[in-house]
Amino acid sequence: MSGASPGAYSWNSELPSGRNPYWVRDEALAGLGLHPGDAVSVDTRAEPHDGDLVVVEVELEDDSLRTARRFFQAGDRVRLESVGEPRLEPIDVPIAQVMIMGVIAARLRLETDGSAPIEEPLEA
Repeated sequence: MSGASPGAYSWNSELPSGRNPYWVRDEALAGLGLHPGDAVSVDTRAEPHDGDLVVVEVELEDDSLRTARRFFQAGDRVRLESVGEPRLEPIDVPIAQVMIMGVIAARLRLETDGSAPIEEPLEA
């Protein structure tokens, strides 16, 4: 990816770690210092556990939403919560309406000079 600009990465891009990038779209992870436009590294092979940060696609009525939230599962329901302030409305839906894209593994910093992305641990 030498010479690539930060905008050249998409969900389908593979980072040097083998993970995928995801750009935060709302303030759901503001408590971790992640705001719209910030990027995270997502492990698409990991299975989420209660309390993990995840990227999911959720079917809501006749639409779908791809978002990052804290994951909790109770039986056949999933609850997706924001982290910190502002507190966004939790998403509580049947597991059948959720496609788990992966578990967030790190904050992603993309350098403007085209060098390799840097994955930094998150204080989750």
